[in-house]
Amino acid sequence: MNEFMQIDKLNNSNYASWLDGIKVVLMEKNLWKITEESEVSPDETLFPKEYNEFQVRKSSIEKEYRILISEVNDSPQAWKILQKHFRPDSRARVISLTDEFFSCKISEGEDIGLFAARLKKIIIDLKDAGKPIADWFQAFQLISPGRLSRYGSNNL
Repeated sequence: MNEFMQIDKLNNSNYASWLDGIKVVLMEKNLWKITEESEVSPDETLFPKEYNEFQVRKSSIEKEYRILISEVNDSPQAWKILQKHFRPDSRARVISLTDEFFSCKISEGEDIGLFAARLKKIIIDLKDAGKPIADWFQAFQLISPGRLSRYGSNNL
C-alpha cells in the first residue's frame, strides 16, 4: 500500500502525473484491467483490502474531490467521471497549448534549465489534454539554432 502513498493526490492540476503513478501501482497489483471494464473487481475475502482498486483510487484523491465518486460503485464509471472532471482536453485548450509550445522562446538572461522546465510544463499540460508532443518536436524546441548558438552545444 505504501507504493501509492508516494503519488501526489489527485487535484485540479496534476491529472496526467497522478494517472501515470496510479496506473503503475494498479498494474503492479494486476488491477489496472478493472478500470477498462475487462475484469471484475476481486473478491475482498480473497484479495487483501489494501490492494482493492477502489480503495487505492479513493485514497489517492484529495479529500475535497472524493465527492465526485462517492456514490459510484462501478470502477470504470468512476474512472470516466474523474477523467471528465480533471482531464483538460477541450479543442481550444489543446490549440492554445500547442501554440504556446511552438512559440515558447528563451527569455533574455534565462538559464537553459529554467527554459527547459517551462517547456516541460507545457508538454505535461498537452499530455494531460490527451495530445502529447512528439519527442522530436520537444528536442527541436529545446535545441533549435537560436538556443545552441547562445549556450554552445556543450552546455545542454
